[in-house]
Amino acid sequence: MISSRVIAFAAAAAAFLSALPVVAKVPANVQIVDCRTHDAAQEKADHDLAMTTLDIMQTHDIARLNERLPNLKAALAHAPDSPSLPERCGDTIIVYSDQMSDMLTLSALLSGHEKDLGATKVEQREALPYALLAFEAGWIDFENKDYDAAHEAYAKGLRNDPDDHAVILEDTLTLAALKRSPEALAQLDAYLARNDDLPDELMAGALRKRGYVLVELGRWDEAEAAYKESLKLAPGDQTAQGELEYIAQNRPSKPAN
Repeated sequence: MISSRVIAFAAAAAAFLSALPVVAKVPANVQIVDCRTHDAAQEKADHDLAMTTLDIMQTHDIARLNERLPNLKAALAHAPDSPSLPERCGDTIIVYSDQMSDMLTLSALLSGHEKDLGATKVEQREALPYALLAFEAGWIDFENKDYDAAHEAYAKGLRNDPDDHAVILEDTLTLAALKRSPEALAQLDAYLARNDDLPDELMAGALRKRGYVLVELGRWDEAEAAYKESLKLAPGDQTAQGELEYIAQNRPSKPAN
């Protein structure tokens, strides 16, 4: 069985309630779906495959990774084509996340609405492994220059976890490689609009990918602005500095007035 921690609403929310305003109703942005059927054994096997593959990726052993690619694709096929949202199962709301804060925040937001929701507990389970499997399979495909297959893997992962940061950024590069830079920019901008409170390190990385796509589109001034903004969040980043030098050397001269 996937490990879980079951905590009553009141106990789980206690540390958060004093810092949150009183909520008159369940916030509209809290999405809870009806209980779904899960194959816990399969999800555990897929999780283990993803984690051991991650270890191999650290060594950049492409040969071993390619041997695993069919198994990764087979495991990724198990991913539901719907987001992994909290589920109402009986009197329990189940949160699939590795972040304790996700469960605690949901508990705090829903405290006082147990009767309306027909639930009295929040249970946390390990995040489903499918975004990670998508990242791994897509990364290997990208290394093999099979960009169509890479995008297919990333798209499958994003259907299950639309805001997975690593998959979004890798798919940005993949779409650019497929000469689909307008689509890459639109997807990245939509992600940033939904997540404008990213930590500085993650936001800086997203801005660097945005700058890359803007260069591909010939939008030099916007690309330069994106890289400069990323440097405010990650001062001294060599990638951003190198890209700014590239822009300075390759940007077409503006016509004289």
